[in-house]
Amino acid sequence: MQNESIRDFTYHYKQPAEYQFSLDSIHLAQLVANELQSHPNLSALRVLDLCAGCGVIGIELSWHLPALRQIDFIEIQAIYTDYFYHNVANVNRPELKLGWHLLNYDELHNNLWKETFDVIISNPPYFHKDHGMLSPSQFKNRCRFYLDSSFENYILALANALSINGKAYFLLRPLKHHGMDVLSDVQKILQETAITVKKLATIRGTDVIVLNKTPFL
Repeated sequence: MQNESIRDFTYHYKQPAEYQFSLDSIHLAQLVANELQSHPNLSALRVLDLCAGCGVIGIELSWHLPALRQIDFIEIQAIYTDYFYHNVANVNRPELKLGWHLLNYDELHNNLWKETFDVIISNPPYFHKDHGMLSPSQFKNRCRFYLDSSFENYILALANALSINGKAYFLLRPLKHHGMDVLSDVQKILQETAITVKKLATIRGTDVIVLNKTPFL
């Protein structure tokens, strides 16, 4: 994945000039599509793009896997709403339901969302709030840092919202230069659950982690 050449975006996305998505999101969608392409019933999958921004990962995934029929998007920053709907209009596929939710991912801890999604894809913030200098822009800060909640709550949100046998794919910056082993942190957070944690690939220096929720024996 690291040597993959940069390709043109599948769609021309409208996004805030102040903070734009990176190629990590484009490559993540392609990787997940490759993982799912042999699934026997794509049209039945319930998919979530979490920390969705303007919807790039979920929309890209829908292009690679046209058999998908429903993708939900959760984003906390209202500034992205108009950009999302502009991008959805460019998709122009009335058979595809794309749902937009302005929520903090902490909401996914609630029973309302328990075991709702078969596939979750996500490019969340990479840094804890004490891992660098904050920008004067609160918008940028919320894109880059866990300010609205915590990394642990993000992981627990994935765990609660995944269906049995569901999988979550998310990008994780290793943060070794901060003296952290973030993958081990994920494993510790989920150690009392029926969820396995695996590093699937590396995209431009950022790890792709997959969580697989298996039934309790």
